[in-house]
Amino acid sequence: MSSIAFVADSTLGLSPQEALQQGVHLVPQQVIVEGKSFRDYLEITPEQVVEAQLAGKRVSTSQVSATDLEALYHALLQRFERVLSVHVSSRLSGTYAVACMVAERFGPRVKVVDSLSLNGGLSFVLEEARRRLGAGTPWERLEEALRSFLAQVRGYVLPATLAYLHRGGRISGLAHFVGFLLKVLPVLEVHQGWVRPIERARGWPKGLQRLAWAFHRAYPQGARVILAHAHHPQGAEALRRLVSQEGVVIEGVRQAGPAVAAHTGPGTVALFAAPKHG
Repeated sequence: MSSIAFVADSTLGLSPQEALQQGVHLVPQQVIVEGKSFRDYLEITPEQVVEAQLAGKRVSTSQVSATDLEALYHALLQRFERVLSVHVSSRLSGTYAVACMVAERFGPRVKVVDSLSLNGGLSFVLEEARRRLGAGTPWERLEEALRSFLAQVRGYVLPATLAYLHRGGRISGLAHFVGFLLKVLPVLEVHQGWVRPIERARGWPKGLQRLAWAFHRAYPQGARVILAHAHHPQGAEALRRLVSQEGVVIEGVRQAGPAVAAHTGPGTVALFAAPKHG
C-alpha cells in the first residue's frame, strides 16, 4: 500500500495539513470572491470565505487548476508507484473532468475516481478505496469494486437561510420570498452525485429534526457519520445530539468548506453517512 498515494480536492473539508495526517494529498479548488480567484486553504481560509459572504460579496467556486493537479501528480510519482485521485461529484463540479484529462498524461499509473459526493462523503469513498486495495482488489477493477458502496453514501444539508441559494440562482425570487415569509427551509440530500430537496420544514429546529429523520430512515441499522458546518459549531452539536443513538458512529466534525458554504451560506450544517463495515 505504501506504493500508492491518495489525492483529493479541497471539497474534502479538511486543511492540507489535516488531510495529510489521514494520508491524503490535497489539491485546492478555486474560490472566487467578487470575480477574483483564490486557491482554497492556500490563499483564502474558510473564515475569510464566511466573512466575505456576510459582507454581501459574491462568492462562488470553480474546479481545481490543471496546472496544480499535474504538478502534484508529477511530484507524487517521484515517490510512489501509483496515484489514486478521488474527487467531488462530477455532477456538481468540473474537477473530476479536469483530473481525468490530466491523468491521461501519466498513463495507468494515475487512476481517477468520481466519489459522487463531497466533504465527509468523499472521505468515506477514499477510505473504502484504501480498504479495498489493501484487501487485494486489483488496480484495474477498483471502480467496479466501489460501485455498490458509492450508492450507499449519502449526505444531508440544511441551510440556515434561503438567501444564498437565491443569490446563486438555485431558487427563484418567488420561492425565496415565500420561504422567507413562512420561514421554510429545505433539507437537501446528496446521493449518487446529485443534490435535491427531500424535506421542507418551518424554522431551523424543525429543519434539524427533519434532517435527522431522513438520515435515520435511510440508515435504520445505523451508520458511520461525519458532520460538517459553515461557521456554526453549535448547529453541528445540536445535530449530533439528534442523530446519536446505538449503531451510529460519529467519526468527526469538520468545516463545510466553500464547496458547500458558497452555495448554501454561513450557518449551514451537514451530515454525511456511509454503511458500517461488515
